[in-house]
Amino acid sequence: MKVLLLFIDGFGIGEEDRDKNPFIDATTPNLDKIKEAYVMIPTDTTLGVEGIPQSASGQTTLLTGVNGPKALGHHLNGFPTPTLKKILYEKSIFKQLKENGYKVTNANAYTKEYLENMGKIKGVKWGVSATTIATMAADIPFRTEEDLANRNAVYQDITNEIMIHEWQQPVKKLHPHEAGQILAKIVSQHDFTLFEYFQTDIAGHKQNKEKAIEIIERIDQFIGGILDEINLEETLIIITSDHGNIEDLSIKTHTMNPVPTMLIGKSVEVIKDDIKDLMDIVPAIIKVLTQKFKSKLN
Repeated sequence: MKVLLLFIDGFGIGEEDRDKNPFIDATTPNLDKIKEAYVMIPTDTTLGVEGIPQSASGQTTLLTGVNGPKALGHHLNGFPTPTLKKILYEKSIFKQLKENGYKVTNANAYTKEYLENMGKIKGVKWGVSATTIATMAADIPFRTEEDLANRNAVYQDITNEIMIHEWQQPVKKLHPHEAGQILAKIVSQHDFTLFEYFQTDIAGHKQNKEKAIEIIERIDQFIGGILDEINLEETLIIITSDHGNIEDLSIKTHTMNPVPTMLIGKSVEVIKDDIKDLMDIVPAIIKVLTQKFKSKLN
């Protein structure tokens, strides 16, 4: 049994309003297929806390199953505070699974420069995200630009363009479909794999419809590559988000919209009725993997 958690930042369920929602004009055959043929659950991100859902607290919840906003008393954007870091270090999905004998990995590539400087320099470029802290909590190796060059990692923009132009790394530009195939190969080698994509959130904040459509179509092609390569008879794919954003370009902030939790592949029936909000994702992952483990023992 394999599980892929594909975390798409700022990816909510929007209105059928062309002026607001770039999904309406985007070409998305793979997302359309998922909605029609598989399970999509509108998932709450407010978590019983007043205010607009934010990244640090929402991602902490998504990666631990603990209500981050409730622990803080409010939603928090940006990077985790000591309270959220403590939750991540104690309850990271990577840590929980690794301690129970599962092979886990973060498929995202990091630059060595970032890994050497994260948290030492103030500013977004060097900040330490919830996914990074969750990975550190399990003491599993980070993938770097060398892994990227060897087709054993995927960069956060999927195509490697940022790695090439901003980080000046000698890696190949990829078509999103090809990057999806690379991720599928990584998934086949682990019990649990995480990949994070946050260009959706950035595009939502910029309110540029043309760019938003480009980003949506990129993620759709990426998902197509995953689906073409992965073995769904032994793999569960969970696609979800921490909050809405890109689905409503009429505002610059995040939204209060639910996010789609898409379930594809093996053991969907086991968890499809369990997911209501972001706290339910980690327990669902543990449930399907534990169920498979128990069946081997019997």
